[in-house]
Amino acid sequence: MNNENTKHICQVAFSALNAPALREWYANVFGFVRSGKVIFFPPATSTVQGIPGAWEKCSWLIDQQDYFQLEFFQFWTPRSRLKPDDWRPCDIGYNMVGIAVTDFDQVLRNVCAFSGRDGPEVVGETGLRRACIADPEGNLVEIYERDPLTLVEGANATVLRPEVPAVVRTMRTSVPSLEAARQTYVDAMGLQVVKDFQLHSPEDESLWGLPGAKHKSLLLCSDNFLLELVEYESPAPKPWPGNYTIADQGFMNIALGYRERGDYDRSFAHAVHNGMLPNGEVQDIGVFRVMYVNDRHGFSIEMLNARKAFWSISGFNSHEPYVENEIAIYAPADEVWRKLTDHAAVADWSPFKGRLLREGKPHPNATGCIRELTAPGMRIIEEITAWQEGRHYAYQLRSGAPFRRHQGDVYVTDDNGITRVRWAIRFDAWIPCSGKITAWLLQWIFGRALRQLKDQLEP
Repeated sequence: MNNENTKHICQVAFSALNAPALREWYANVFGFVRSGKVIFFPPATSTVQGIPGAWEKCSWLIDQQDYFQLEFFQFWTPRSRLKPDDWRPCDIGYNMVGIAVTDFDQVLRNVCAFSGRDGPEVVGETGLRRACIADPEGNLVEIYERDPLTLVEGANATVLRPEVPAVVRTMRTSVPSLEAARQTYVDAMGLQVVKDFQLHSPEDESLWGLPGAKHKSLLLCSDNFLLELVEYESPAPKPWPGNYTIADQGFMNIALGYRERGDYDRSFAHAVHNGMLPNGEVQDIGVFRVMYVNDRHGFSIEMLNARKAFWSISGFNSHEPYVENEIAIYAPADEVWRKLTDHAAVADWSPFKGRLLREGKPHPNATGCIRELTAPGMRIIEEITAWQEGRHYAYQLRSGAPFRRHQGDVYVTDDNGITRVRWAIRFDAWIPCSGKITAWLLQWIFGRALRQLKDQLEP
């Protein structure tokens, strides 16, 4: 794969019967971050999506990546038609999303807890395990223990938010013709062919109920995502139902995201020149520049230039209280780690005094440690819940602040002699309307603390 590949998949979209419930399921099972809601209405929706008179509500989730979202549409008009009862994963369409997770076993437990079903079949060796499930609306989801993008030579699997426990990496698509699909996704849209790597083998077909299926496949890659095109020979795929529209229940499409208007306009012109049919003129409402295009077999692709200054509106930034601080420290990583994890001495560089209430394992400051942090008028109790020596620890609030679902993560990485520290906190505030204000205050407090830590450690 060419290391200079700049095409970026920024979205996987669903059309759902109950989009809010489906979004909550993905948030609860995989730990994705909620990132906003909006209502779309004519004439813009009709022009962009090619659905006359469309009214719909839309909500989003974000994962570990920069400039990526899961998008959930619920159409008020026209009403989404149900996925056919006899639908099979070989039938034409976008058919299975792939999600890599940091705690495979926990996600399987979440599937059971939030789906009311037994755990799925698991295949592969420890570290490379996979499973396939159906979400509450019947969309197939493959769960990866290892990010498959890390197995592709030349791909860039870096993440922006390592504290989020999942990242969306693949889409499997059943197409009537590999050659025609190659013209769509490679020649027109600019994705690259992946050589010397196969995402699935014929034996994997049993995971989604097609044992013995025969097919040809082609694996494509953007800078952050794998698109697997599959042409089934047996069983013979069914075409989309008559009068199918992307408002019907299931995966709607994927989107290519562009960071600059010039790149968007050049790419759009190239796509149209190479046979893609837009639903209308490109729409620019300031927040984003957008249009859906279609190939001759009816596959929809969104082309989107979401301007970064407005990501909080377009759903690429968290709408949950989310605190992120990062700093570079010119000191050895092990020295930085020791200072950050000496809970009893936290007063050396932060506004809190600390002491251990219970020691952890394998040493006092590790997993299971309960620490007390005090400041004037404040007493906070936290527990260390995860520990990777020298790299990462996580903690959760047990008492002392108006939070729910609190999770803090501290990461330390060595970048060619420069130590980079990331401190991220996610929470729900139980005092109405206080979340954003509290997040802003914590951003300032912990940003200042990290700067004091830097001043102490640098020579």
